[in-house]
Amino acid sequence: MNREKKHWLRGINIFFSTIGVITVISVIVLAVTSSTGLGTLFSVIGLIKAESLYPINMAQMLEGAGAGIVEALDDPYSRYLDRQTYQDLKVKLEAKFGGIGVYVGQDSQGRIMIYSPIRGTPAYKVGVKHGDIIVRINGESMVKMTSDDAAQRMRGDPGTQLELGVYRESEGKELNFTIVREIINVPSVEDKVLDPAVGIGYISLNQFHAHSANEVATSVEKLISGEQVKGIILDLRDNGGGDFNAAVDIAGIFLDGDTVVSAADGKGNEQVYKASPGKVDIPLVVLVNHDSASASEILAAALQDNQRAQLVGVKTFGKGLVQTVFPLHDGGALKLTTQKYFTPSGTDINEVGITPDYEVQNDPNNNQDLQLDKAVEVLKQRMQK
Repeated sequence: MNREKKHWLRGINIFFSTIGVITVISVIVLAVTSSTGLGTLFSVIGLIKAESLYPINMAQMLEGAGAGIVEALDDPYSRYLDRQTYQDLKVKLEAKFGGIGVYVGQDSQGRIMIYSPIRGTPAYKVGVKHGDIIVRINGESMVKMTSDDAAQRMRGDPGTQLELGVYRESEGKELNFTIVREIINVPSVEDKVLDPAVGIGYISLNQFHAHSANEVATSVEKLISGEQVKGIILDLRDNGGGDFNAAVDIAGIFLDGDTVVSAADGKGNEQVYKASPGKVDIPLVVLVNHDSASASEILAAALQDNQRAQLVGVKTFGKGLVQTVFPLHDGGALKLTTQKYFTPSGTDINEVGITPDYEVQNDPNNNQDLQLDKAVEVLKQRMQK
């Protein structure tokens, strides 16, 4: 055996010996520091295998253990996603799926609430409204269910029927809807000219997904082409958020290289996200309410802190945390809170929210949109400067 080959084999032996030593040390440290917990875990597994009335295989136990570890974080935004739930999440972010056409989230009481039915979809046509609390889907109670669970149960093949039970607080009663699913192509933007004489445009953004930035840019270009519109109202009310990067990209439409948001992880590492250079230089007012959350708050705070826009409405939800989705070997994923974000002025809005420049409360018993009326008034003032 030549010298080079001997050196190579010796190197391999050293490498695997080192790995073995590290593994043994890791096991010893884990056993010493967590002997009680490990003993309990093995006892639970043994008792289930030997005594449980209900059968379960090792793969199911490991999946359940993983989900339990995430639940122990006591973080409502971190969770283990099984294969189907993860696929549903990807479909949502890609903005096309079979379903009834609603956005859902959990309110401050943990109830599953409809943020807004998408105009023209089956849910919208039968009369489902923003603020409806989902209590049953196909007869199944939503108690202890998450918004992801609800979204998964509402999706399905086009042409299939879904029974939806909701509680409508404004009427103080439960309502039941029979809805036939369709393919939902999910535009995130609606636009229109509110006042052609003055030149006021309106863009409603209902969520942040992979195509939202392009959709907003297209709407802005359409509204201002030919100098038809000279000021824009951006409506983020009832927008529960979505894609973090979409919020940064949309901010870049209206900001010129300014800081959009900064994010810090648990180790104190900070990352600053800046808008792309070049902006649409047009007066802007943003509408927000208590259900404007997450990515909506990133965008609203960026425009407010950089004195690019004034905010009208009521204080926002207050979700200043960033989740990262990590795909797993079993086809599922881990959605984990990895960062806390701060507005350009360094403000932590988590569980606090953003206070608008003009606080206006709509009357639930009156159809007049007082917040929109105020936004028009503020925008006219900005257009005159």
